[in-house]
Amino acid sequence: MGPLVFPFVFTIHILNHSAMSVDAKRNMFQDNIGFLFIGIWICTMIGFHRTYTIFFPQFTGFQWEQHFHGAVLMSWFAMLIVQPFLIRFGKNSLHRTIGKLGYVIAPLVCFSIFLVLRMGYYRDLPKFPEHEVLRDMALPVPNIIVFGTFFILAMVNRRDSFVHMRYMIGTSLIMIGPGLGRALEIYGGFTMPQSKLVAYGLGEIIATLMLWNDFGKGSNVKPMLTVLSVLLLDHFIWISRESAAWQAFAKWFAAHAF
Repeated sequence: MGPLVFPFVFTIHILNHSAMSVDAKRNMFQDNIGFLFIGIWICTMIGFHRTYTIFFPQFTGFQWEQHFHGAVLMSWFAMLIVQPFLIRFGKNSLHRTIGKLGYVIAPLVCFSIFLVLRMGYYRDLPKFPEHEVLRDMALPVPNIIVFGTFFILAMVNRRDSFVHMRYMIGTSLIMIGPGLGRALEIYGGFTMPQSKLVAYGLGEIIATLMLWNDFGKGSNVKPMLTVLSVLLLDHFIWISRESAAWQAFAKWFAAHAF
């Protein structure tokens, strides 16, 4: 279970250096954020091992949408992990060049989530009551919107590295849930509600600690406050998945989007 708490441990490690100067702490944060992305990637790989990668290379019973989704997500993680290390080692030109791939990969991430969502909807609808299928849409539908929002905000602020990096962190925090949730259920014996509570909570805790760090340094708190607020809204939607409002929206979404 050690790798599953890596993102939280990394954040505590960064925030414990309170005696350092503002510039030193800022550089340390930027230089080491790639390790947070690595930790989230490890959680994702652990979570999807028994439900996906263990079936390599035959992958019997899986659909092409699932393979496409996995490939696109791995591409996004690769870019997330590489980019801060390029900055750390002064490869700014290469960083900008690779960053342009985000304009292709990010929309594909959203599209791949949509494809898996649609596939799961038509697969599950004949097997389960409609309200359960609509309920389960409360995870992927907000993920599309939240991921897309964070990416757009990151690109709008691409010339401000401080703000840009925090919204890119937001795109990684939204990815904690699926992998960590599965890992806690498979290896930790957690129930689904318990695993979702921990997964959502971890992302919110990391965002809160980073917000507190920015506040303590007198830095611009708006980016991380925005990230935290959106994550909390995402969590609220999941909690409200049984509500009449969500059921009505999900049914409308399925009727018009699928």
